[in-house]
Amino acid sequence: MKAARRVVILLCLLVVHGNAQSRAEAESRVLALERLWGEAAQMRDIRALASIFDESLIYVHIDGRLMTKAEVLTDTKALDPVDIVVDSSVARAHGRVVVVTGILHLKGVEAGKPYLRYGRYLDTWILSGDHWLCVSSMTTPIKK
Repeated sequence: MKAARRVVILLCLLVVHGNAQSRAEAESRVLALERLWGEAAQMRDIRALASIFDESLIYVHIDGRLMTKAEVLTDTKALDPVDIVVDSSVARAHGRVVVVTGILHLKGVEAGKPYLRYGRYLDTWILSGDHWLCVSSMTTPIKK
């Protein structure tokens, strides 16, 4: 199953013909990468996550921590399993940049206690060469 997911991720990362890519195509490709990100995070597939994050990633965790790509990958590897449900997400393309906003639910166990967190996220993707990379991600908590 893990191998099949990696194949899907690799297919999404294939050459996208940047200059010929329409606004709708860019938004669709990035939304597909967002879904794959959630799946890879749930499976703690570090290799897949590393392939969609830019080396200069700036990540603001839902708890307020400012993290680098390396820290996000280390944190993901160390976490207990978490269910990630995205309620909604919207992508807006601006040339070689796509901004995605959405709402998510995180459900898991931390220090032996179950939790359910809600957050609003904002991700920024750039077309780097022939594929999209996430350069910035921020999630803020929402009280339910």
